[in-house]
Amino acid sequence: MAAEQTPIRRIMVALDASATSISALRNAVELAARLKAELIGLYVEDTNLLRLAQLPFVREVRTFSETLHPLDALDLERQLRVEAARVRQVLERICDERHVRCRFQVFRGAVGAELLAAAADADLMVLGKIGRSYFGTKRIGSITRMIVSRRTGMTLIMQSGALLTVPVMLLYDGSEQARKALSVASHLAWSPEGRLTVFVVADNRKGAGRLEMEVMQHLQDYGGGADFRLLVRDALADIARRILAEGGGPVVIPCGVHADDDGERLCTLVGEIANPVLLVR
Repeated sequence: MAAEQTPIRRIMVALDASATSISALRNAVELAARLKAELIGLYVEDTNLLRLAQLPFVREVRTFSETLHPLDALDLERQLRVEAARVRQVLERICDERHVRCRFQVFRGAVGAELLAAAADADLMVLGKIGRSYFGTKRIGSITRMIVSRRTGMTLIMQSGALLTVPVMLLYDGSEQARKALSVASHLAWSPEGRLTVFVVADNRKGAGRLEMEVMQHLQDYGGGADFRLLVRDALADIARRILAEGGGPVVIPCGVHADDDGERLCTLVGEIANPVLLVR
């Protein structure tokens, strides 16, 4: 099988000590091992949190105590260094087990801005969906929301405990981003048990048939096929339910599949989908 070379050679994963972040790390390592890519772990010391610790009236409530404690800036810096060291150990251990080349970097600044800047050199960025938050009703964390809205390139958003299993699902509308997304989805689905389910986004069945032919021609290089589902463009609001019915595999979404796509609408869609979501922009 003469498949084209994967477009993903360098993967960056945003790290902290949260369960969602560690889950994202494990999936990023597995993906790097499959694609023979380099993995870069990035930890950001949040300057906003450090500035907050310098205010005399600020108190913290610890996880297993209802008692208020002063938030000491020096103690917070020590905690961040300890956490970074612990995360680095986890990264290096998992990468060593899977024989994946890795690097670990620590930056200090505004978390979202630092992640966006560092991810400019990565083919794929991986991050958790909800971050550190223990409470609240938001379905997508504020940092993740910023990345989804503003980052160019490919971004994989992982739910805690989710796995990059089969089937791989793809939204395909024939656009330039969709063709790039098709190439990535083909690589993700390329395995003995791999399966690709394509949601063809079209105005009618005639248009869907033309797009199905485009996908099949591309997949000839991979020696595999695909299952097709018609998704009328006006019914995109129902996509989260349709995806759930297909299974728990990753969903590859080309940004711009909505004619009036914007960051907020995309964040809403990502929040509604329980599967791992790979955005291609």
